[in-house]
Amino acid sequence: MTNYATKDFRADIVKVNLLTEDLPPMGMWDEMVLHMNRFKQKFARKPIDKTSIRIEVSPSMNESDGWTLDDWRRFTEEFVNELDQVTKTPDGKHKNLARTNIKNSQYFASLHYDAKSGIPHLHLVVNRIDKDGNINDCHFIGERAVAAAQAINLCHGWKDPMEIREEHLQQITDDCMDILKSLPRFDWPDYVSLLTKRGYKVKMQRDKENVVKGYSIKMGNSSYKSSDLGTGRNLMPTKIEDTWRKLHPVQKPMAVQAPNPLDSKKPVTDRPSTAQASSSQGQPTATSNNYRQVFLIDGKQVQLSIPERVYKELDSNIEVPENSNTTHGDILKVAMLLFLNYVDAATAMSESYGGGGGTGMGWGKDKDEDELEWARRCAKMANWLCKPIVRSRKYGR
Repeated sequence: MTNYATKDFRADIVKVNLLTEDLPPMGMWDEMVLHMNRFKQKFARKPIDKTSIRIEVSPSMNESDGWTLDDWRRFTEEFVNELDQVTKTPDGKHKNLARTNIKNSQYFASLHYDAKSGIPHLHLVVNRIDKDGNINDCHFIGERAVAAAQAINLCHGWKDPMEIREEHLQQITDDCMDILKSLPRFDWPDYVSLLTKRGYKVKMQRDKENVVKGYSIKMGNSSYKSSDLGTGRNLMPTKIEDTWRKLHPVQKPMAVQAPNPLDSKKPVTDRPSTAQASSSQGQPTATSNNYRQVFLIDGKQVQLSIPERVYKELDSNIEVPENSNTTHGDILKVAMLLFLNYVDAATAMSESYGGGGGTGMGWGKDKDEDELEWARRCAKMANWLCKPIVRSRKYGR
């Protein structure tokens, strides 16, 4: 956490409080640990498991325009003073909270800039044990931070952070509903892909069976859970398909484009217009017996086709990974996209199935490579891309 907040000491250090100046990140952390150890016996019966508090605070671009590091230092001190005064949550549900004593605690504040938007935001890292050996209460610390920000905004005449949050929630909800209206059928890969195209970052939570149990959408520096979006939580994984159906009353539930040869393995004959459309996008010219599939790529429905012999070669080299909820047909679709050089779409689809990774640099058909050999390579890459990620917990300072 200390390394991240300081970006390994490459971030701008705005303020260091009760710590030695010009220490590297681990030096500051070590001083915090040394101070905590001085009071180890005091908390022996109930050891402190949460050793520090981290808060991120971000004035708007207009509010912080032209600020120097001295301005950010004064803002940090103002925020800390307000935070130490908070004794209740903004909604009034939790009152008589023990005040924090961050002003008299070890802490440092560093300045980050969002990679895409350039919006500056402050990282504040605080020792739970103040200089007198008392513990800083961290109950409802997020709500306390909002209350402190509200007090500062009121003092300066800035926009209320809860108003900003509501505006963001409404904007994201509108975009989600607009995307659902555009989808011919509900599909997680397409839903996530179109959200990403609009500049959002989507984080999925899946269970052991690879079923989506939750997701959050990040806008700028803020992340919003699906349970906070929509009306009556209608964008949560348990309700989102019903929401899609209500937006498509004429269609049958979960209608798919028919026929779907990749599932039925039944060859179909391309019309001349289909062959011309495929050729115009740099894809192989259709022969008399082709397999055809409709994909959603970059928000548009695209009908792709491949020769029958290529399809059979892809099909025979597909291997479903162990402990995976991905089907043979799912991996086959990824392989088809790779064969036709839709690499980004193939990668996004594999990630939606719980896979991960990428094709790496230089991926593509070799100049003298046989078409069937290229198909075999695409099938093997699809197998690898759809292999479930093994996630392990990492612990450390």
